[in-house]
Amino acid sequence: MAVTQLDFSVALVLGFAPALAVMYWSVRRFDIPFTQYRLFDDRRMFGGLAVGIIFGAVASLVEANVPAGLYATVLALAAFFVFEESFKMVWLNRKSYRGRFDTTFYGVSVGAGIGAALATANLVGTFPNFYEPDIMATFILFAVSLGMIHVDTGVLIGFGASRGETIYPFLEALAIRGGHAALLFAVLAAAPQPWSLIAVTTSIAFAAIVYHYVYTVLLPETLPDEIKREMRREK
Repeated sequence: MAVTQLDFSVALVLGFAPALAVMYWSVRRFDIPFTQYRLFDDRRMFGGLAVGIIFGAVASLVEANVPAGLYATVLALAAFFVFEESFKMVWLNRKSYRGRFDTTFYGVSVGAGIGAALATANLVGTFPNFYEPDIMATFILFAVSLGMIHVDTGVLIGFGASRGETIYPFLEALAIRGGHAALLFAVLAAAPQPWSLIAVTTSIAFAAIVYHYVYTVLLPETLPDEIKREMRREK
């Protein structure tokens, strides 16, 4: 059955909404009215989001051709993680970004864009069965999990770039993606219910634990000391 315009619209909303919500929640306290002035460049923020969406769309086309079989699927997933996190590393370590404290925030937008595009592509691939309640519930949770984990690793790599570090944050991001995929594998392997639903719920818990660290430690820590002192005085 062909995907209709309504189907694609549903995919866009459900694929993009979780990632954009995580992006908004992550950076809102570093913007007016929570601070006296904006601590990041809107053009770079939304430019990173757009670039992430484009890259995610391209990556989804590549990943749609994963060969069948458990062994091949595991190898392909590992290759995709390297591919996706390498893109974040290259984008966030460009000359105009490396060593800047606000690069960590642009890791949020790049990760959100990639997560949104990949989630949407995965939803489109489930039609015409998407409207079955269990599949819809699983996918909505999958979109939340995917959007959150890509923001997690985007911030991790962006924070590393802001400190002039490359390899260690990249390896940490790969380890996080590997752990997340292991929890999510029942969904990726199209396991029957309730295993897929259990797996995606567990993966959200894992992504949320990492996000708590990202939100409470890395994002505030990226700020210069004088800005952190000023924000503490304003509280």
